[in-house]
Amino acid sequence: MCSVAVRSRLRLSVLTLAASALLLTGACGGHFVTRGTALYEDAHYVEAAEVFERTETRLASSSNSERARFGLYRGATFLKLGDTAHAARWLGYARSVVKTDRDALSDDDLALLGASLKALGRAAPAEPERKDGSEVATAPAP
Repeated sequence: MCSVAVRSRLRLSVLTLAASALLLTGACGGHFVTRGTALYEDAHYVEAAEVFERTETRLASSSNSERARFGLYRGATFLKLGDTAHAARWLGYARSVVKTDRDALSDDDLALLGASLKALGRAAPAEPERKDGSEVATAPAP
């Protein structure tokens, strides 16, 4: 009798853990972008850069909004750190996502993208590393 009760509780615990894992996976889909963004907004640029670097592989399965925000904040982080080559690459990535999906960024994020591109245009020019499907960010014409 005791072993039946123990097995029953064990099954319930396993099912509860599995359900919790599924809920957390769905709820935290864009958490990697949110965490990096929060670190950027708190001026923890090195930490933000580390979060973005560790989570870049998630972009392939992310929504346009997550991809655009990732590119924007990763690029803005590089810009704050003085790495204009990588800033140009990631800001260009964000801009290319927005070109195909105007609603990918909020108005505030679009304003940050514009300001970052403008600041990038004032920074010393550097040739960024390119990957397929990316574009180099340049400041908009005055």
